[in-house]
Amino acid sequence: MSFRCALYARYSSDLQRPTSIEDQLRICREYAISRGFEVLDEHVYVDEALCGVGAERPGLCRLLAAALSSPRPFDVILVDDSSRLSRNTANALSMFEKLSFAGVRLIAISQGIDSQHEQAQVLVTVHGMVDSLYVQELAKKTHRGMDGSMLRGRHTGGRIFGYDNVSLGEDQGVVLAINDSEAAIVRRIFEMSADGVSLKKIAGTLNQEHVPTPRPQARNGWATWCHSAVREMLYRELYIGRVIWNRSRFIRVPGTNKRVRRMRPESEWRVAQREELRIIDQALWERVNTRLQAFKDSYHAKKRPGLLPRSETSKFLFSGLLKCGQCGGNLAIVAGGGKEQYRKYGCSQHWYRGACSNNLLERQIWLEKRLLADLQTEILKPEALEYTIAQFGDQLKTTLGRLSGELAQMRERKRAIEVELRRLTETAALTGPSTFLIQAINEREQELRQITDKLLSTGPESIDSRLDEIRLFVTKKLSDIRELLARHESADPVAVRTELRKHVSEIRMTPQPGARRPHYLAEGAWDLVGKETGPHHEAAPLSIRMVAGGGFEPPTFGL
Repeated sequence: MSFRCALYARYSSDLQRPTSIEDQLRICREYAISRGFEVLDEHVYVDEALCGVGAERPGLCRLLAAALSSPRPFDVILVDDSSRLSRNTANALSMFEKLSFAGVRLIAISQGIDSQHEQAQVLVTVHGMVDSLYVQELAKKTHRGMDGSMLRGRHTGGRIFGYDNVSLGEDQGVVLAINDSEAAIVRRIFEMSADGVSLKKIAGTLNQEHVPTPRPQARNGWATWCHSAVREMLYRELYIGRVIWNRSRFIRVPGTNKRVRRMRPESEWRVAQREELRIIDQALWERVNTRLQAFKDSYHAKKRPGLLPRSETSKFLFSGLLKCGQCGGNLAIVAGGGKEQYRKYGCSQHWYRGACSNNLLERQIWLEKRLLADLQTEILKPEALEYTIAQFGDQLKTTLGRLSGELAQMRERKRAIEVELRRLTETAALTGPSTFLIQAINEREQELRQITDKLLSTGPESIDSRLDEIRLFVTKKLSDIRELLARHESADPVAVRTELRKHVSEIRMTPQPGARRPHYLAEGAWDLVGKETGPHHEAAPLSIRMVAGGGFEPPTFGL
């Protein structure tokens, strides 16, 4: 019999060559030929420059998806070494068990592991532990090596704006050298800040001049500066020649290749002063630092609203919901923030970065009132309620299907109880009544009556009442929206926004020309019932359109 084979290969970092993939695949092909196996070229999976600790690897995910599909496209998976699949014991065992259950044979050639052998699971466990320990020891050695490199004046990080990474040759490490063109940009940013220019204005000026950014990202065909990037640069002590290493560490999220940053105690930091890396003179640094500290002191008493994203706890009703129709960025309060009557919504990409041409401003009070008023009058009419309930008609079949299963279980239990009662009665007739038999009979008779009541009655646990609950649920959900939106001016904006987010994910605001003045076209898909309807319901969205100055167009149901 000729087995159909899939191949998997992986290398993890720059310390390994991409040709490692070719070597691994060559070994697997040679093994397959020697055993008479057929290698399926369409089922050769590779992952490049990805660590084996996490299981979130594109090639591996596709391999497992194919292996666990029906019918199976291949019979055997060949890998050069078990560490190619995973360097995590739990992940390795989990994959081994899933593949074994699916009937897919796993062979690690270099270690002689074959899932068909009796001791395969033991070998997978042992090698998984060895591979896991290897990763931990490697991390310690890497950290120790980077510590030594830093003490020898080498650069231990990545790309930093204002500097070039200069290699000293094989195994000699990398040092930083000032990049004159980028250093000029850094000095200009510091000088603008020292002269009182705001972070937003600095970012906007750089974007208008198309100045190269620290981390180019595709947006409208060119990269943009943002005020947060400018702020980070103003706090970077490397620009005055102060090198700090070991300030933080990265911890891998279990089961993934994602890492999160955790700060280390200041006693563990490595600090060195290297004047050859200074870009900003001390006088300019102190001017900027004094200004930044003044801002901190001014706003120190204003506590942040919480640990959630700012839009979640913002006092503005539509924060995080309004999106610019041109660039996709958020519409935020960008003007008149001090007084409510002057606050205006605008495209944050335009006003904070200068990266979008949408300069249309709309008053917060007018926009919120218009959106909510038209939502109340058009969306929440009685016919909208009836339409939503009608949509649940389709879902009743699913509900009835679940209830049918419950009915079948109750009927089966009813038959079983009746059989038990007959046996108990016969036993009592032969042996005479006893306390135990009487109690057993009474318990089963009571359970039988309860099941019969559920099957036949119209009480709170009957089938009809279960269906009536659906209508009551829909009515209550829409009534809650009416009540909340009706008192939105006096209610907690966070509570109102939380309720809105159950029904709409975003409202796209596209600027439109107008005879008297430009205006916004607002579009969004509204789920009348909301996102808390449970896993057995998928409510049909209600599409609406609103033109500022005109109101909602007649809603089209079911779009």
